[in-house]
Amino acid sequence: MLEIIIFCSGALIMVLEMVGARVLAPHVGTSAVVWTSLIGVVLACLAVGGYLGGRLADRRLSRRTLAGLLACCAVSCALTALFHQPVGEAAGRHIRSLQWAAVAAALGIFALPGFCLGMVGPYVIRLRMASLETAGATVGRLYALSTAGSIAGTFLGGFILISWWPGSVILWGVALGMGVLSLLADRSRPVKRLLLFLLLAALALWSGGRAQQGAWRLVESPYNSIRIMDGEDGERPVRLVATDPGFHQSGMYRDDPAELYAPYTRYYALGPLLVPQASRVLMLGGGGYSVPKWLLSGRAGLADERLRCTVVELDPAMTQVAREYFALPADDPRLRIIHADARAFLERQRERYDLVFVDVFNSCYSVPFHMGTCEAAARMRAAVAPGGALIMNVIGAAQGGDAELFQSIYKALRTAFAEVHVFGAGNPYRPESLQNLMLLAFPEKRAPGWQDEEAAPTPEMAALLSARMDVPPDPAIPPLRDDFAPVERYALMLLDAQRR
Repeated sequence: MLEIIIFCSGALIMVLEMVGARVLAPHVGTSAVVWTSLIGVVLACLAVGGYLGGRLADRRLSRRTLAGLLACCAVSCALTALFHQPVGEAAGRHIRSLQWAAVAAALGIFALPGFCLGMVGPYVIRLRMASLETAGATVGRLYALSTAGSIAGTFLGGFILISWWPGSVILWGVALGMGVLSLLADRSRPVKRLLLFLLLAALALWSGGRAQQGAWRLVESPYNSIRIMDGEDGERPVRLVATDPGFHQSGMYRDDPAELYAPYTRYYALGPLLVPQASRVLMLGGGGYSVPKWLLSGRAGLADERLRCTVVELDPAMTQVAREYFALPADDPRLRIIHADARAFLERQRERYDLVFVDVFNSCYSVPFHMGTCEAAARMRAAVAPGGALIMNVIGAAQGGDAELFQSIYKALRTAFAEVHVFGAGNPYRPESLQNLMLLAFPEKRAPGWQDEEAAPTPEMAALLSARMDVPPDPAIPPLRDDFAPVERYALMLLDAQRR
């Protein structure tokens, strides 16, 4: 039984850590900073727990004490399941630095269960140890079982649990799992522990029903914690989808789902304006599928019968959200959806497209560095047909102290394309301000005069062209490359600028 306990404890520790990133995401985002904070906090708490668990085993060694220790683990996981939301919100709202906010949130949510779970391993080892002559074999066997359990928990949590159940449900499952281990550890006088288990089960049922009532538009997947929110923009009803705190990734007017909502998405209209004969369009990053819906509606002005739109979206859950909540048609033959990483898709595909739209940089919290490097730019260039164009959305500042992220991507794009132009979708007259910056790139030199506002067919197009910015490359900032892309450092500067 002790072997089963240490194996299952190791598995539950890793399930707790895997779901931790999902629990933290709504408050501090999903980035290397968040994972670093979570792993560091959990390891620190396991270390402290391991030290005190060993000392407890030397002073008070019994199966009954082990059962009590496992019951404490169950209670600590239950407290995490009950209070992770307010703790995470408080850390994300009141601490300006993302690093410290992530550390504080991880400490507040996972310190207690990490500490309690850390005590289990050394206590079980001491309890199983029969003599010094076999101590090495005993320690090695139990450590191997604990590690095997951690491996099983990693794959179970990452591949299965977070794909099928919300984070709170998984936390309650860990709490109840520890409750079962507590009952198995010592079968004498189990009444109190059985009552505790029943209480935790009742709380789990109550909490699950309450979550269904209050957060029915929360969708969790292996990649994202997706929040769908309804609201008003002026007098028009809107629906928003968000995966990072403080940013919405996509939006839709509920009274006109095909109309472009986010101001920056309207700059994708430059593609059909400059490549009017386009029929093959590639969209990297689906989100709420605002741009594909706009293209398919005919409002882009492209030939409706010849249009073929390919969308590469990493998260299948995001596509499902778009179909269920954002009026994405389910059976349009002109639309092809591929669920894959955008860079991996570019590496293996050989087709060329008249227009390539890139919208994978959703916020400053999670920047897919591998889509902003020189090597990625070369792959995107290979995907653009002769006479075509690429339009990429990047969040950042064009110039000034907060321009490192944008400039490094801008310079990488310039290594592969003949012309790269910048449009300020927020405030083109303030290049130092944080905003959506739209990069328009051509594989060949364009004839002069394409940017003349007088040649625009509509005032709306003239307004888009007027937002073009003269942005010189900063010689002090190198372009991103696959082997060195410090986007986390650059993104943290932008987050600090946003919070100021």
